[in-house]
Amino acid sequence: MRFTIDIDTGGTFTDGFTTCDGKTIQVKVDTTPHDLTVCFLDCINETARMFEIPVTDMLRQTDVLRFSSTIGSNTLIQRSGPKLGLIVTKGFENSLYGREGEKSPALGFLVADNMVVGIEEEVDSEGSQVKEPDEADVRAAIHSLLENGARAIVISLRRSSLNASNERKVKQIVRKDYPRHYIGAVSVLIATDVSSTHDDAAATNIALLNAYFHPDMVRFLYKAEDDVRKLGFAKPLLIAHFDGGVARVAKTTAVKTYGSGPAAGICGTACMSRLYNLPYVVSLDIGGTSTDFGITVDGNLIYNRNPLIETIPIKLPMIDLQSIAGGGGSVAKVTGTSIRLGPESVGGAPGPACYDLGGTKATPTDACVVLGYIDPDYFLGGKKKLKAARSKEVIERHIARPLGISVEEAAYLLIRELENMAAASLSSFISARGYEAKHFALFSFGGGGGLYSSAIADIAGIRQVYAFPFSSVFSAYGSSTMDISHTYESSDIIVLSVNGNSDGQIEEFNRVVARIQRDAIKDMKGEGFPEEKLSFFLEMEVSSGDVSAVIDSPSFLLQKKEHVKGLLDNFFKKTGARVSQVTVQLFRLRAVSSIPHPALPSFETAGEDAQKAVKSQRDVYWKDGFAKTDIYESKLLSCGNTVHGPALIESETTTIRIPPGKRYTVDKFRVGIVE
Repeated sequence: MRFTIDIDTGGTFTDGFTTCDGKTIQVKVDTTPHDLTVCFLDCINETARMFEIPVTDMLRQTDVLRFSSTIGSNTLIQRSGPKLGLIVTKGFENSLYGREGEKSPALGFLVADNMVVGIEEEVDSEGSQVKEPDEADVRAAIHSLLENGARAIVISLRRSSLNASNERKVKQIVRKDYPRHYIGAVSVLIATDVSSTHDDAAATNIALLNAYFHPDMVRFLYKAEDDVRKLGFAKPLLIAHFDGGVARVAKTTAVKTYGSGPAAGICGTACMSRLYNLPYVVSLDIGGTSTDFGITVDGNLIYNRNPLIETIPIKLPMIDLQSIAGGGGSVAKVTGTSIRLGPESVGGAPGPACYDLGGTKATPTDACVVLGYIDPDYFLGGKKKLKAARSKEVIERHIARPLGISVEEAAYLLIRELENMAAASLSSFISARGYEAKHFALFSFGGGGGLYSSAIADIAGIRQVYAFPFSSVFSAYGSSTMDISHTYESSDIIVLSVNGNSDGQIEEFNRVVARIQRDAIKDMKGEGFPEEKLSFFLEMEVSSGDVSAVIDSPSFLLQKKEHVKGLLDNFFKKTGARVSQVTVQLFRLRAVSSIPHPALPSFETAGEDAQKAVKSQRDVYWKDGFAKTDIYESKLLSCGNTVHGPALIESETTTIRIPPGKRYTVDKFRVGIVE
């Protein structure tokens, strides 16, 4: 027996997707925000219980253990990162190298205005050191930040990507005065340790975000790895990154884990879209705290080269995603004559009122209980019993009474608010990228996806919704499709031109790429991945005059002048600028090694009749009121079965709502297609 285990921690639930010898197990446990290692181990223990094997035996026989999370997102939402101090070049304390005269969006968010200190130093535009930092000046800056309570210090000096000697000098002074072994010594991070971009503002933002996420990430990830190692797991714990790869803890920078759970879901979407040969797919991931969107085109991931984390711009390639603060646990309230949903969420503790753990706010989950969409006795397969009376109480108090309507009408309007909000954001996300929603299929996942996706698709004008056997743990499934990936950057500046000494330029270009590739091969070999199993992908940040872009190289190594012309053509496609020369400012090499991925089993057709899967009937509220509705057990549905709405399809981890006039067809992979 050999296992692959994938775990995704969300704000409300922690999901597991595990395969062994063709068998797949899905697990959902409550997220434990006070200590995420608890739910991480709960997920592993529950998986072992379902496989009927001791957890130590399972982990000894595990080839791959991958983890994705919303830890970084939660740190930002809760503002729970450390108090940061920032040292910059004098004169840039307000802009942080952004637009002159404008306040950086990181100020007052990641770092307080009074926690930024400027020092005299200078590196010129050619990378030469003009002025070295003065030790007394640096010590005064450090003393000021520590006196004001800094728990971590970030050093980001102008033009350090060209010459980092001044940044390193400041760090040396800090370490000389405050050695690591001193109790209370602060952590120190220089921007060039985490970014090679020539954009000083982006480098500063990346460094601040990394320092903000780092303590929570280190505390959790190293403890999680230690915990599974004690239980017999001998290989490195692999962490999902927002660019679609995974890497061991020691090769993971904290900022790259931001949004790794939703990113894993998009990787799973790309895999499934290729399986179904669907050209345009939008994913809809509805959890307890948020709803996430992403698209794939022709089975390919779409990257945002200049993404925002909250309002803060960074220059790191990230899978293109959008999140809204709306999910099953979002708090509903009445504003005037309208229902407003979120951004506050009740999470998993205390959770919605129906959990009966002290929750007093109305949520979409409570509305689903009131309307009969969720069976209070079969939530999580009956492991968690819900209190319908508590749901009715909070919806009556917070929604129905203020609006002067019945509890059922209030619950229905609450759900419609979530559906309208999600549909509007989804349509906007698609159109902003130059596409039309009507051309897309929708992949529904997350614990709440099945409850709301059909209605959301109708509002957005999408005809087909795909619901997978593992939809409720789709991000955990998605991480199972991710490979080992390390990204290497080099800030060498090289001019490429179709005129002049192109042979010398090509030689210099190839020398840089070969050097980065050697570093990648050395690292990957050290982690046990042989060179012959590595794939390499190269992109560059290039500019010509005031125009810049991130482009792919037409050839990994440039062999001839035609390759330089191809590179300039790529620049034209991205920018519309036809030029004869560009300056490469940053090389970014991604090294990838494939690791085991599960394959979907296929099944023989059993015909359209799905009556054998009907397990009960109950009153369910549809548009015009309650109606007696067939309830289907998901695991009893076979390939070829068709369910006609109105109907509910229940599994141990989610419920799928099939409205009147819709049908749900099970295909050969036991994927349900709603049309």
